[in-house]
Amino acid sequence: MKELLARYKYRGDERIKSVIGCMLVHAYHLLYMEELSEKSNPKRGIITFVPVSKLRMQERGFNQAEQMARELGLRLRLPVQALLQRAKHTDKQSFKSRNERLDDLEHVFEVDLSVAYQIDLKSIDVIILLDDVYTTGSTMNQCAKVLRENFSAEVYGLTWAR
Repeated sequence: MKELLARYKYRGDERIKSVIGCMLVHAYHLLYMEELSEKSNPKRGIITFVPVSKLRMQERGFNQAEQMARELGLRLRLPVQALLQRAKHTDKQSFKSRNERLDDLEHVFEVDLSVAYQIDLKSIDVIILLDDVYTTGSTMNQCAKVLRENFSAEVYGLTWAR
């Protein structure tokens, strides 16, 4: 999985996204069976993703979490919407300790007001927050915190790898 992610994320081999998409569908169904089936109708869900900074977007040319979310949304016929944005750039999290990650990500994410309030989020019960890798959970937790503070929907994290 490390090799696949490196080819996709750092070397731009976007053909891999269809393989990742199939794997994410499986992960979504596991989440659905464990959590979502009792709490909501999946048609009232929306998928969002962890945003990258403008600098990271320039480096890579794409946001891998966004592409993964769009691939999953296409396969599940669920809407995908950018609900978050980065308020500031941070260095790559993969080079940091758990404590450094927690400190570094405080107040990094915020709701993208230009997009988030253009859709009827009152009709949404569940937000699926997608990221490529879950390491310490600091990125996912900070994003989920912002989403919970701004929307009444339940927030569930879904990642391709751990």
